[in-house]
Amino acid sequence: MLRGQILRRAFGTAWLLLTLTFPSASTRAWASDSQPSSRLGRAELIRDIRELSDLLESAHPDPYINGGGKVAYHRRLQALIRSIPDEGLTRSDFHAALLPFIAGLGDGHTILEPDEADHDHDNPGGVPFYLEVVEERLYVDAVVRKEDLPLIGAILEMIEGVPSTELVARESLRQGHDNDHHALSALARDGALYFGESLRRLVPEWKDRSKIELTLRDTAGELRALEVLPAENVEYPLYRRESRIELTNDGGSFGYRFLDPDREIAYLWINNMTTYREMFEVSRAVGGRGFEGWAKRVYERSSGRDAPEDMDAVIEGIASATGVFQPLCRDMKAASSRALVVDLRKNYGGNDLMVPIFLYFLVGFDRTVTVVEETAAIQKFSLLFAESTEAGIGLAEIPYSDRVPLVLADYDFSLDAQFMPDGQLRDALGANLLRMFRQTPTFSAVFDKREDEGCYFPERILVLSGNATQSSGFDLLTNLYRLGAEIVGVPSSQAGNSFGNVRHFALPNSKLGGHVATKYFVQYPDEAATGFALQPHHTLTYRKLIDLGFDPNASLLLALEILNESVLIQR
Repeated sequence: MLRGQILRRAFGTAWLLLTLTFPSASTRAWASDSQPSSRLGRAELIRDIRELSDLLESAHPDPYINGGGKVAYHRRLQALIRSIPDEGLTRSDFHAALLPFIAGLGDGHTILEPDEADHDHDNPGGVPFYLEVVEERLYVDAVVRKEDLPLIGAILEMIEGVPSTELVARESLRQGHDNDHHALSALARDGALYFGESLRRLVPEWKDRSKIELTLRDTAGELRALEVLPAENVEYPLYRRESRIELTNDGGSFGYRFLDPDREIAYLWINNMTTYREMFEVSRAVGGRGFEGWAKRVYERSSGRDAPEDMDAVIEGIASATGVFQPLCRDMKAASSRALVVDLRKNYGGNDLMVPIFLYFLVGFDRTVTVVEETAAIQKFSLLFAESTEAGIGLAEIPYSDRVPLVLADYDFSLDAQFMPDGQLRDALGANLLRMFRQTPTFSAVFDKREDEGCYFPERILVLSGNATQSSGFDLLTNLYRLGAEIVGVPSSQAGNSFGNVRHFALPNSKLGGHVATKYFVQYPDEAATGFALQPHHTLTYRKLIDLGFDPNASLLLALEILNESVLIQR
């Protein structure tokens, strides 16, 4: 899979709702029960459009701010309705018609789910390369066919005569993105150029589907025009350069090891925040819907065994964040480790509870509250939000509800420094974290006794950032950044000032599904540029990639160079 299951950040007013929208098969029912060429009538499609718009305006914190305002939003809405032909549309064409309207929100978390019919991983049908991002350019990181290995490292300049800069602009009109890095990520990691159907829509100039005309710039700077066959009959993994570093991560989503015999440099990898025990414990405690099926899949994938029927046994069989972070900090303390490298290059997000758990072991509870306090998290209440859990919304539990009687369409500003008086924000945030901790038996068993609180903070922390570092992964990155960590690699495609905490929706007639953001996060209220794109302290440049032979672990090699580490783990 080019893209992991994306489950967005849900950290904040956790005593009201801390859960995720877990995968469901229901949104694919129309596709499985009907022929792909079947059409829905114009009236049915208009009802779906109105349903979608009502969801956006009622549940999204501000669907107008990035798209020119409320009048511009409704101009796009009516233009969409006017564009529906009298004979209606197929599901696939309706999906394509909705994408630009949602893209107009300029929000990378509010999305329409990919049309599964357009994502055949065995026969993708598009550009036969896996592309990565460096310095706002796309380069070949892996290839479908072994004979194309010499193309690794080449910069993509044009497809069918369309410049890569124009591809980014077109992609930004196809779906919402937080910044240009996000659009580049969609073209590369998310497979918009890899899958033939999205390539066809992005590049209508592509007429002869039997071949694709490309212009690449090789590592010597020379332009090369070539024709390639579309990606078909693909066998995974794709062909890529071997790494100078052996990273045996035992198939786990997160874990740690030491990179040198003297244990001076610890290495922690966290590839996502959707597969750890504490997340499922809290989801169950707040009455989250749909987590059981996802928990069983995580159990089976990690254990290689069928999941038991007993949900307690399932959750207990899933690896815990506490069980990784606590021994990591103990081991670093015992070895007086001088550095910690935190690898978030593949971390597309999930549930943010992992962030305060990790910070607790690094700097203790009080400092954790202070660090997390720097992010304003403003929740929009709505019926969609309320129906996400069995418990619904406890409006009376908002700290200032005695002074402001709240209703379902209101906003929760209890985690907003501009709204809360001095001291009350910290009290509210501290109480919020305590509620969450009490809902996870695994971590509360440690926290209640204050075991290993602020156990160890090494001299240096280097965080590996990648274009795929998004959502909750970005939250961890930015909180470590606030603690003095150095960011290494390429910028995250997540904007610091953006939306999140998504809720799933399904349209009644087309059965198309998607996610709507319900919370507004402001990481950098006074730094517009940083809030748009957080730049690394040590950027992985194209020149450095060449020097490192386009090693898949180039960012880690760069981090070790920064640490002046000469002893690497060799293959």
